Amino acid sequence: MEFSTTIWNWYGQSEYRRVLAVCLAIRGLTFLAMNADEQRQTIPDCPACEVWSKTMLPLHEALTVCGAAMQKDVRSGLQHVWDLCSSLPESAIHCDDRLIFDQCEWQPLREAANQALAFVDAEKISPYLDELISDCRSAMVHS
Repeated sequence: MEFSTTIWNWYGQSEYRRVLAVCLAIRGLTFLAMNADEQRQTIPDCPACEVWSKTMLPLHEALTVCGAAMQKDVRSGLQHVWDLCSSLPESAIHCDDRLIFDQCEWQPLREAANQALAFVDAEKISPYLDELISDCRSAMVHS
């Protein structure tokens, strides 16, 4: 079964926390897969703080919230990206350094993020991403 089908099944079963976690992880993976110039242009403030909180931590959240409910290849792909994020040396994620994305340690992370995007069927979910995030947040507030 494609992972996009799993996401829609979770949505239909009101598993909003899982859907939200995966959608935010897709946003994170999308950023992590960008080239260095795109990453620099996307992050307005402290790149290290922004990338950690807005793109990397959502990967960990998806792994925690969805865990074994994800297909093995999806879980392994996300775990690999998270492991690469967690192992970045301080020089590659240094505060107030706009050039961190040029560090060589970012290239394997980009490649792993691209592969993980394929595992999560991002191309099939991305057109609905903003709406899914909004709907899930709203449903969780009202439950």
